[in-house]
Amino acid sequence: MKKYLKENKTLLILMLIAAFCIVISVVLLFKYFYFGNGGTKFGSRLDGIENVEIKDDKKSNIESTISASELVESSKITITGKRIDIRIVFLENATLTEAEGIALKSLDNFSDEEKAFYDFEFTLKQQATEKTEGFLIMGAKNVNGSNLVWNNNNSTSSSEEE
Repeated sequence: MKKYLKENKTLLILMLIAAFCIVISVVLLFKYFYFGNGGTKFGSRLDGIENVEIKDDKKSNIESTISASELVESSKITITGKRIDIRIVFLENATLTEAEGIALKSLDNFSDEEKAFYDFEFTLKQQATEKTEGFLIMGAKNVNGSNLVWNNNNSTSSSEEE
């Protein structure tokens, strides 16, 4: 055995180095995938949120203020990190322009500091009925922007009569 080890000393050293590298790689991969990086999923992006945190009672008051409109069926606000999702369902007598106006007016319920910290995303929905076509439109306001930007995904039908 000693003779074999003496003759293959280089091979033995290379095998020890390879085994050491494999062990280190397995340990690091296990640590990375199993334990993660140990931080939150938002990293440092939420630094300072405690200064502009929106409490549940304020969120409920804003929801009830939005729902108080005679055109609104229901509203729901969800806060995730730095994003505030506002979902408003409208009754059949509301127009898309009125719905966008109510969404824009709902921003008045937030302070300037909150508007400067949070991104806002709106989902406005109205079910199609016999009287209305209904709509589903989304809008967003970025912390760097001052206006709401709406998507243009409503289907429109044009019929030409001759």
